[in-house]
Amino acid sequence: MVPSELLGDALEWLRGLDDASPESARDRLSDLRARHPRVPMRLLWQREAATDEYHYDLLFPSTEGTVSLAYAPNRTIPWPLRGGQRSGEQLVVRVNGVDMTMERTVTTLDVLLEDTGLARQLVNAALVEQALATRQTDLSDERLQQAMDAFRRARGLLTTEVMRRWMTGRGLSHARLEEIVTNEAAVADLRREVVEGRAEEFFAAHRGEFDRLRVIRLRYADPERADAAAALLRDGDPVTLAAQEVLVGLATCRMEANSRDDLVALFGAPAADAREGQVLGPARLPDGGLCVARVLAVEPAVLDELTREFVERRIFDDWLGEQRRDAHVEWFWGSRARTDELTAALRG
Repeated sequence: MVPSELLGDALEWLRGLDDASPESARDRLSDLRARHPRVPMRLLWQREAATDEYHYDLLFPSTEGTVSLAYAPNRTIPWPLRGGQRSGEQLVVRVNGVDMTMERTVTTLDVLLEDTGLARQLVNAALVEQALATRQTDLSDERLQQAMDAFRRARGLLTTEVMRRWMTGRGLSHARLEEIVTNEAAVADLRREVVEGRAEEFFAAHRGEFDRLRVIRLRYADPERADAAAALLRDGDPVTLAAQEVLVGLATCRMEANSRDDLVALFGAPAADAREGQVLGPARLPDGGLCVARVLAVEPAVLDELTREFVERRIFDDWLGEQRRDAHVEWFWGSRARTDELTAALRG
């Protein structure tokens, strides 16, 4: 049950949102959270297409259920008409006079039904957003600057001019950039909360999965040549073969150290227990090329800074997997049989 004092404060707070934008409402929520710091709360909103106004709901989740509180002024649209849309809202884009409706557009997203990885990212993003919605995410000026500096370093945006071009190319205002950076910082806080105190035990239980594999990778454009190279790599000297292939312009070559997770993402299950001398691939690269690799050495894992980062990423991914198994997922396009199959794969 929600205390009556909280209900009174929350209702008064909702009444004060008249004509407020979602950004303003979200900022004001910090005041209500400060008065009731032990109560998780989440703000939802819906834009009324007919009036271009926003309707807000406050959710108070608990182990027993969720309390929803809303306030609707007399002038707002009647409840039976909520969700009505202008016909123009069904349009996504118009090209040379040809309208692309939402229905036609989502049919192009059938790739999600074929690629579980893309669907997993989409569902994960929603689960993270849900987790963040009940947390206070305001940053002090000092911490926001630190997060902004880290954001720029990670993307190579090291000068004012480069940063300006990057923002202009994406149509970002400074306010929107701060919102993105704040969200990234909040996700980082969530990740730290999930993995706190678990890295050492997880590493001890899964040490072999964090070995680093030194590999030589050859990239080809010709599928037949990639298949031939894979056969030659199994029996020949990989360094000599790589030098010959590069010399005649048939391939490009890289020698690098990879985590098993990175190699599994590219080559699939065979990389999960790959050993010295094993050949992986050919595998299709995102740019359409083909990659073949041979494992030169396997370095047993130690819990250094880089490995800890991999461990924490795995712990967080496992946590997201648990959330997906319990999540109620609704797909709004595609056949029931295909979306049920996709949802089952996401929970598996």
